[in-house]
Amino acid sequence: MKKLNINEMPEEIPVFPLSSTIFFPKTVLPLNIFEPRYKQMVEHTIKKQGLIGMIQAKQIEEEENKISLFNIGCVGYIESHYQTPDGRYLINLKGVSRFKIIDEVNNDCLYREFKVNYLDLKKEITNEDLNKVNVNELIDKTKKFFKLNQLSTDWKVVEKVSPDQLVNSLSMICPFTVSEKQRLLETDTLDDRNKVLNQIINFYLLGQATSDERIIH
Repeated sequence: MKKLNINEMPEEIPVFPLSSTIFFPKTVLPLNIFEPRYKQMVEHTIKKQGLIGMIQAKQIEEEENKISLFNIGCVGYIESHYQTPDGRYLINLKGVSRFKIIDEVNNDCLYREFKVNYLDLKKEITNEDLNKVNVNELIDKTKKFFKLNQLSTDWKVVEKVSPDQLVNSLSMICPFTVSEKQRLLETDTLDDRNKVLNQIINFYLLGQATSDERIIH
């Protein structure tokens, strides 16, 4: 597999559609690949640039028997891969850049490829961006949200990550709807993503508070 060079990103990439799954530049997404078409995709990719685009699926178009996709996803580099005795691939994708689909590419493969524009290759997060995230407030809200959904995590680890890692990781792991996750993915700045994340969590917490009030009354 070739070493990643962000100055030589390909115009066309293979795409893995998966609903309720998003990730961001500099985050890591573990995947268990077992479908024949995506096993082929991994096998082809590790012989090339090692890049796979993750994008959320909308719905199946019955006429063409193809999955309808959102326009924006995130491309990742295969940081590590392992083939299990039963033929599956366990891979870790390291996020490189969000991308926007331009057009689908005709190929003879089992998987789909698209021509894309990269959205984040020249963007850098500044200290000013990081300082806009109220980490303590976000963690406090998230603890309530996790309790509401009977989720658990190692909060000592969470409290040590950088503000951008916190916002992006929570956007990835929280059990939001497909449209909510897509909204988070499509935000261009850390500040905007943090605001959207807080809005979504507040919505769920407010809904629970309203339900509790109804029970009390």
